[in-house]
Amino acid sequence: MNNTLNLLRQFRLAGIQKTLDLRLEEAKGNNLSYLEFLDLLLTDEKVNREDNRRKRIYHEAHFPFQKHLDEFDFTFQPSIKKREIIELATCSFVPKGENIILVGQPGTGKTHLSISLGLKALGYGYTVLFTTVWEMITHLQASRADHTYKRKIEYYLKPDLLILDELGYKTMAETTVEDFFEVVSRRYEKKPIIITSNRDLTSWDKIFFDKILTGAIIDRLIHHCHTFIIKGESYRFKNRTVS
Repeated sequence: MNNTLNLLRQFRLAGIQKTLDLRLEEAKGNNLSYLEFLDLLLTDEKVNREDNRRKRIYHEAHFPFQKHLDEFDFTFQPSIKKREIIELATCSFVPKGENIILVGQPGTGKTHLSISLGLKALGYGYTVLFTTVWEMITHLQASRADHTYKRKIEYYLKPDLLILDELGYKTMAETTVEDFFEVVSRRYEKKPIIITSNRDLTSWDKIFFDKILTGAIIDRLIHHCHTFIIKGESYRFKNRTVS
């Protein structure tokens, strides 16, 4: 038995290793054939690997918190058509490479919706990465200094869905705009991006400054895109306690 367990560890069959004792008892008690016993063990291994993958991709998504669609108050934000969001929750936009842009003032639910859609994507087996725009830009700028730029760019290109939160809270210098454009252009028509912003698209030239790159960025983002302009009030203001 010890030799068997050592071999299971060596071959990284942790799912079988966890349930072997239980399955041996089950095989004896139910008079299972060799094939039935093997099928149980292989099923245990498959379930364990799927569970580990699920935990890994949730961890690697880097969500700051979990928010689900059934927690979103569509009655408070009537400018958002619930039917359209529910359709996006099927995640058919992911293999199509269709972007999503959520525009609205702080507290209107943009990040909530982006995370909810990201969680749905994870549920369908897609890989997701959540980051603020400025965190991504900061990491890319630092990677130029330590010569890891190519590897860091790939980090933002690899996920099936990239969520970029808080575009517009800070303006970008020339090199940072180039970094943002690099990510957008290389994901264009291949893998989608969800962007949340407190600025309407018409004022994005105030974020990027470089008008040529601004036009190129917007052109690629909105070519295949679902855009939502949230005109409601802040949830935080709604739930503020008055002393």
